[in-house]
Amino acid sequence: MEEFDFAIIGSGPGGYSAAFRAAGGGAKTCLIEGALLGGVCLNAGCIPTKALLRSASLFSQMERAQEWGIEVGPVSLNFKRSQQRKDRIVSALAKSLKELLDKKDVELIKGMATLKGPGELILSLPGGEKKPLRARNIIVATGTKPLIPKTFPFDGEKVFTSDEALQLSSLPQNLLVIGGGYIACEFAYLFCQCGVEVTLLVRSRILRRMDESLGNALTRAFKKMGMRIIIGKKVESLTINQSTVVTQIDGELLENEKVMICLGRAPNTRNIGLEELGVHLDNNGLVKIDEYCQTAVAGVYAIGDITSEKQLANLAFRQGVVAVEHALGLDTSMDYSSVPGCVFTQPEIATVGLSEEEARRSGRELKVGTFPMRWLGKAWVYGETEGFLKLVAEGSTGELLGVHILGPYAGELVGEAALALKTKSTLKDIATSMPIHPAYSEALTEAAKELLGVGMYG
Repeated sequence: MEEFDFAIIGSGPGGYSAAFRAAGGGAKTCLIEGALLGGVCLNAGCIPTKALLRSASLFSQMERAQEWGIEVGPVSLNFKRSQQRKDRIVSALAKSLKELLDKKDVELIKGMATLKGPGELILSLPGGEKKPLRARNIIVATGTKPLIPKTFPFDGEKVFTSDEALQLSSLPQNLLVIGGGYIACEFAYLFCQCGVEVTLLVRSRILRRMDESLGNALTRAFKKMGMRIIIGKKVESLTINQSTVVTQIDGELLENEKVMICLGRAPNTRNIGLEELGVHLDNNGLVKIDEYCQTAVAGVYAIGDITSEKQLANLAFRQGVVAVEHALGLDTSMDYSSVPGCVFTQPEIATVGLSEEEARRSGRELKVGTFPMRWLGKAWVYGETEGFLKLVAEGSTGELLGVHILGPYAGELVGEAALALKTKSTLKDIATSMPIHPAYSEALTEAAKELLGVGMYG
């Protein structure tokens, strides 16, 4: 029976980051993948969605070219070619990932894995062959799949999820998107920007897990784009007809060419031997882990989207490294206080740390301030003045607790904010920094100055 120091199940960001760290530490490592190399992120998540969103945002800019003195003729979007570009990007990155695994001497095994005992796996290989495998440490990174309510009819064509959306060759005339999280918002923006009549159906509010100011602002931006948003109503029934889908919500009937379900993602943790081995799962199937990403079973770790409600690639990257380093005996652990997240709509939304609502529930005295992007010279130069940066800080010490950004390049700006939170920076630390001028990064410094009462704008 072949033996490894590390057997990693799943080749998404958590899985391959763990594989690289283990191999870099001199450990004999295998990476087991039953589907496509790179997991959801590379094939049905982060990369392909952002490739399409880039096409949509560039299309939007080209429609406004005359604002910059650029004369162009009528601009149109060829969605099929945008999809082809997305596919080329995914293919190129998958090829690069395979080359890196080979370079690091990580053995890639195609097949499904089931845990059978301490340090023991059974591989189901293509063709039906079963093969045992032993490993001193097992890291489970099996990812998620779209959550589809059992009461909803689903055919993958008229009613579909983000997986099928990434394979569309043409755009529908109109679309109902059900959900209010980051996946729903990104696809609603994408389709709306591409000329589809979009209705967004949200049970409570858009981006309810983020600071309320972000969701409210994005709601206004979506409505300005022409998107219809229905909040506070639930789906009573879905009926797939020959050419349309009829949705009943609190007595109202909506008829659309297609319906997209974006109600979250379910972890791939059932029927792979976790519970039989003694690994604890919660009611939603998420794996319970400690600060080292270790499960209740010694030598078995879990990382990525199967462990947290924050299903983020950057979080999975770090968990993969922590799991391996702990298994190698190094002093390492997870810190979840400064994990940034981004919604790649236009305007972009990015957040890190506590929302204002979360900070107030802690009972702390706070300093909270919002800095408008329109006060920045760079915003006017780039013709993107919409948005704001919001700071949440501890009242007496000024320690930064949360940063929430809506506007251009929010996903880039939040990296600096995440570092500030991780290093426990104060408003004074940030206010005395000297960012480039003109730049959007000035917003963080100027917001801190305003909260301290030493700014130019207040």
